[in-house]
Amino acid sequence: MKKQSYLKVFVLLLFTVTPLLGQENTQLKGTVSAPFLEEASIHIINTTQKTGTVNSDSGSFQILVRENDELLFSSIQYKNITVVITSEIIKSGFLEVALTEDVNVLAEVNISNIALTGNINTDISNMQVLDDLPLNYGLSDIKHMNFEADINDPLEAPRNRAFESNEIMGLALGGASISIDGMFNRKERKFLAFVSLSKASNEELKQLFQEDFFIDILKVEKQFIDDFIFYAIDQGLNELIKQSNKIAVTEFLIRQSRNYNLQLSKN
Repeated sequence: MKKQSYLKVFVLLLFTVTPLLGQENTQLKGTVSAPFLEEASIHIINTTQKTGTVNSDSGSFQILVRENDELLFSSIQYKNITVVITSEIIKSGFLEVALTEDVNVLAEVNISNIALTGNINTDISNMQVLDDLPLNYGLSDIKHMNFEADINDPLEAPRNRAFESNEIMGLALGGASISIDGMFNRKERKFLAFVSLSKASNEELKQLFQEDFFIDILKVEKQFIDDFIFYAIDQGLNELIKQSNKIAVTEFLIRQSRNYNLQLSKN
């Protein structure tokens, strides 16, 4: 009787362990395709085994998997998808995944909203120039500052770090802010405006505000400052800057930072 019992246990273990031994990791290769993929990193995570990797510039990737593992393809720019590894996928040894853009993320950052013809003389002549902008309007001209969106008690107004940075619409030379109006004629100012709009970059915009303004006031982490600036530009930041309204620019950034941080928290 004992021998029969041992035999039954042995057979049971054999049928239990054998499939597990067959579940060895397999190196799975694949590619990810998506719009503007060369500008993004996709996190490929094996949520079953708690391992992961990222795609190359061309979209290719390699990761160890077993049958029934779940692969999560995650990125802030695209909709997350999960793929269950089947025996067919393991047999083929290759997986192709197509991602779609997240509807909450704008697809393109338009630094300039001016339709350019390619002829610089034509483009300059078609640009609108306002003669009476207060380009050298400084902090000393503002007697009281507060932010309607953030302050219930005016006695608790925070420091406006944006205004402590470089002059948004002036030139800073040797610590002095001087008006562009006093230096260039109308035609020259058209040319400068053209160059400014067509050559703008996130680095130039970062010079308008100190880093601690983004981190302390807007609550945007340092590694996301560049991405947030591009986001704010696409929401209309350049138009506000052109209007020379510094308070409006700051309040706009505060509102957009809430939307941006909320979007980050959902991904």
